[in-house]
Amino acid sequence: MDAVDFPGIDGFLGTRASLMLDVLFLAMFGIVAVLGWSVFQVKYRRRYRLHKWVQLVLGTILLVTVVAFEADVRLHGWEDRAAGAIGGHPATSVFTALYIHLVFALVAVVLWPVVIVRALRNFPNPPAPAAHSRWHLRWARIAAIDMVLTAITGWAFYIMAFAM
Repeated sequence: MDAVDFPGIDGFLGTRASLMLDVLFLAMFGIVAVLGWSVFQVKYRRRYRLHKWVQLVLGTILLVTVVAFEADVRLHGWEDRAAGAIGGHPATSVFTALYIHLVFALVAVVLWPVVIVRALRNFPNPPAPAAHSRWHLRWARIAAIDMVLTAITGWAFYIMAFAM
C-alpha cells in the first residue's frame, strides 16, 4: 500500500482504518464471544447474577467504545480512508454495506438499553426467574441476534471499506 496521510490516528491492523475503527473491529469479536458465554451461563448453568453483571459490563464497554468511535468519525470522518475514495470497491458497494450495518446497529442501540433497564427494574435482586422472564427471554434473544448481525455486517463493511 502506498503511504497516504489520512486524517486522524492510523490503526494497528495494517489496513487504511483509523485507530478507533480497528479497536471497534476487534472489540466486536470480544463482545460477541462474551455475549455467547454469558447466555450459556444463564441458560445452562443458571448463573443469573453472573449473567447480570457480565451484561452490564458488556453494555458499558460497548457504550464507551461506540462513543469514542463516533467521536473519531465526527472529528476525522472515514470516507477518505475508504476503498471507494481511493480505489478498490466502488463507493456504492461500500455505502450499501454501511447502510445494512447501520440498520442492525441502530436497532441494537435501542434494544440493548431497553432490555437491560427492564431487566434491572423487573427482576428481583439477586436476579432469579420471575414474571418478567418470558418478556426478557424473547427480547434479549432478539437483541443478541441483532448484536451478532451488527458485528457481522460491521466486519463486512470494515473489510470492504478499509482492507480491500
